Amino acid sequence: MQAGHALLVLCFLGFLKEFRPSESFLTMYLVGTKNFSKDQVSQEIYPIGTYSTLLLLLVIFLITDLARYKPVIIVQSLAGVVCYSLITFCASLEYVQAAEVFYGLFLASEVAYSTYMYASTEKEFYQKVTSYTRIALQSGRLVSGVVGQVLISCELLNFHELNFLSLAGLSLSAVFGCLLPSAHRSLYFRCEQNEVSSITSADFPPGCNNDTNPGPSADTNLLQDVDKSVSGDAVQCKLDSGSKSNEILRSEQHLSGFKKIQRDFLFAFSNVYIIKWSLWWSLTHCGYLQVTSYVQNLWQDTIDLNGGQLYNGFASATYTLLGIAASWVAGRLKFDFDGSKCQWLLSTCAFLSGALVIFSTMSQTLYYQYVAYGAFKILYQIMMIVANTEVAKSLARDSHGLIFGFNTFAALILQTILTVTVTGKGGLQLSIRHQFFVYGGYFVVMGCGFGISELSKIISLRLSHQNSKKGPP
Repeated sequence: MQAGHALLVLCFLGFLKEFRPSESFLTMYLVGTKNFSKDQVSQEIYPIGTYSTLLLLLVIFLITDLARYKPVIIVQSLAGVVCYSLITFCASLEYVQAAEVFYGLFLASEVAYSTYMYASTEKEFYQKVTSYTRIALQSGRLVSGVVGQVLISCELLNFHELNFLSLAGLSLSAVFGCLLPSAHRSLYFRCEQNEVSSITSADFPPGCNNDTNPGPSADTNLLQDVDKSVSGDAVQCKLDSGSKSNEILRSEQHLSGFKKIQRDFLFAFSNVYIIKWSLWWSLTHCGYLQVTSYVQNLWQDTIDLNGGQLYNGFASATYTLLGIAASWVAGRLKFDFDGSKCQWLLSTCAFLSGALVIFSTMSQTLYYQYVAYGAFKILYQIMMIVANTEVAKSLARDSHGLIFGFNTFAALILQTILTVTVTGKGGLQLSIRHQFFVYGGYFVVMGCGFGISELSKIISLRLSHQNSKKGPP
């Protein structure tokens, strides 16, 4: 009953915190109403959000598990309230930059919302609660986009007044955050005895049990070596050991939260397959974040050149629907791709994504840019679903949040480097269209690089196979 109540409250909270109708028109608001220049928005305001998210993410991740999620969920909503209050009621550059710091806190705290239900429900319900909370988030974005566009197009509200709807949604989400029951367990810290006793070999990836592993995994003796370096107590991971689960349970009881994190981290990233797909995940997510962060600036530039009206709200709603549809279809397709075929698929998607971004840069028509961006988001959904699957299938179950949290942190480091180099003060400070040429080239190079890597691997294997057939002279 408590888990059902928590899920219901969390879904309402997720809907409300994503109900931010003014966000689709933020660049237009800052340029048109607040009278900042496009260069100021691109080079002095938006980069602050990227830097803040990077600095806060790692701290928030550790605090989230230690504080049992609920306080951080409330902090996220309050950070959004402060952010939009500063944007709405303050006019100076310094205050808007401060708003971006709180926006960085808002984004960094998303990890608490994403992992709260995993600490509040049993593992067999993970897929269902993930589906429900994701639908709530997407629904909030969908309604937000439609409401914002209708109110602007019908001239019922202006850009400034839309901010009050965003503030209302975020304020109500904070109220719902207070109604959430506290999580009854922590994934790493302060584990209860009954939680430890419930751990089974199913919590560890293939290679640490007697099941056949259909995909790549770490060596079956690796977990033993990792825990020796972490705690001095070997956790046996042998296929012929009937007492393996008891060994794991005893080790779990003696490991502190930080040692568990270290153990899971070392175990995951000692697997070359996980490293490769995590690198792909981080590179893809970095490029996506950079494009989505500055795409409004590109649309604004097109409007300034050719005139017309922005339809960012309808575009946002359409992209949300397309994202839901793409995720639903991709999640239910039955495919039997090995790692090589997956890499070819993602290399092609990355190349096409880069081509779409470059096309948007060259186009002077807003509607073409909207269509290209929609196709870009669909390709991103496909790439991330494949990459998520390839990473997750070789991880210990409770380490998913840790590893994907680290991958997100790596993506933010890459995004920060890209931001400093391309847009930030002290960097190249390129115009918005030149920026998007760089982002398009980033995806093209990434797709070609991984494609060439896979091609060289295939050629090497074929040459090796031919040499083995010839035999010794």
